[in-house]
Amino acid sequence: MKHIAKPSDAHPASQGQASKRPAVIRVPGVRQNRRNKKRRKKAQRAACDPPSLDALIVRVYLPHARQRKRSWQVDERIARRHISPVFGHRRLSGIRRAEVDDWLRGLLVHGLAPATCNRILAVFKSICATAIRYGLLPENGNPCHNVTNLRVQNQRERYLTAAEARQVLRAAEASPCPEALAIRLLLLTGARKNEILRARWEHLHLDYHVLTVPLSKSGKARHIILSEEAEAVILSIPRKPDCPWLFPARTVDRPLADIYRFWHSLRCELGLSDVRIHDLRHSFASLLVNGGHSLYEVQTLLGHHDPRTTMRYAHLGQESLLAAARAVSSCLTEHSRTTSPRNP
Repeated sequence: MKHIAKPSDAHPASQGQASKRPAVIRVPGVRQNRRNKKRRKKAQRAACDPPSLDALIVRVYLPHARQRKRSWQVDERIARRHISPVFGHRRLSGIRRAEVDDWLRGLLVHGLAPATCNRILAVFKSICATAIRYGLLPENGNPCHNVTNLRVQNQRERYLTAAEARQVLRAAEASPCPEALAIRLLLLTGARKNEILRARWEHLHLDYHVLTVPLSKSGKARHIILSEEAEAVILSIPRKPDCPWLFPARTVDRPLADIYRFWHSLRCELGLSDVRIHDLRHSFASLLVNGGHSLYEVQTLLGHHDPRTTMRYAHLGQESLLAAARAVSSCLTEHSRTTSPRNP
């Protein structure tokens, strides 16, 4: 027989409270599962919110940059050399704008050029923007916000004269180093340094006098025109078996990384210490313009995507323009002399 509880079996107050509260069914292990879930969420938040700027760069920024920037290795080097030593151990959210301003001025004091300081600042700004994009930094917490670039003086221009260019070629011809062959090609083609150092034999088409760059700086393929002298330089390069590169490194599975040391030694020997490797490209363009060639030809040979980039060389054809102006003046002057009435 089912037992029916009487009112006297329980205290009236407790009976009223019991009627108001729903019964709680406790299942073994539920509390432990909730604790584990909280631990997992805490671990996920720790993974998404790196404890330091260095951790954020390694876990978030560099993987992001690898997928979107061809120059991500440059960003990694800049962060390692200039950003991490000062801010690497700190949280990004704890860095203040005044500290970034002081750090930027410090780079300038230590001898870096203003343009170089601005490139370093651009990487720091990119890191902050990536952190905001991933929700790791509030927009109002960006330490690089309103940090302005340093003022850069007028664009530096250094062009080799025809005599200096011949001097460089002769000195490079006398060297047995593979770097010397690269220098000669840079001066004879006007190509960018990496376009030559990363050139592959399979991209060489001597029948068409062309070296193809599958992916140029503009993001498109371009074709470097090869003169007979440039082709002769390429044919003199010893080709290593099973090596795709014209200029391989010591390990043939990758190309030669840089030629700065060789170039620095060569330019100091020739008394051209102010000439950079990239100035060989500018010199190629200046020789074209001073030789009477059009800016369209210069743009095509250099592979400029934007014609405004080529306009920097518009002032170089001074001698040919002066000769043209003198020809017009001479023509008009001679005509006026022959037609003017003579005094009786």
